[in-house]
Amino acid sequence: MTTEKYMNMLRHFYNDFMAFVPLQLPQLLDVTTMEEPQFYGDYVLLTFPLRTPYELDEVMDMFEDDMELITLYHHIPMRTEKFGHSTCAYSNPAFGQMFKMNAKTDTEGNVNSILVTIYDSLEQMYGDLCLDLELHSKSGFLKYKKDKSDVLMNFI
Repeated sequence: MTTEKYMNMLRHFYNDFMAFVPLQLPQLLDVTTMEEPQFYGDYVLLTFPLRTPYELDEVMDMFEDDMELITLYHHIPMRTEKFGHSTCAYSNPAFGQMFKMNAKTDTEGNVNSILVTIYDSLEQMYGDLCLDLELHSKSGFLKYKKDKSDVLMNFI
């Protein structure tokens, strides 16, 4: 496939995401405050600043309850600090969507933005999820993490 065809596919996945997902999570994914999408070779990166900061647990509940996303991890860099706690959740590929959402706390312990990565292939998404998990496993501790083998089962 040519680069143009890949970009057309990626734009198609982006348009599908924008037509569907922000409606399910309007408190987190406000299209009026969204930053300009960043298109790369095989993924799109979206940043959604939040009008109202949320605690990480609230964001995780919304990911799971409102979107039925699969939690990849809940990372805590240092137990004594509110800053830098993070989570990653991803769409079930069986539902035909290929994206993940990341959230991280500020010094007050609140989430101020949601980062969304939309993929153009299951291989790219799986590889990125494994890399994200590996990078967060190197420091601090994981309050929750999904095993790579369990993640792989979502892609079979």
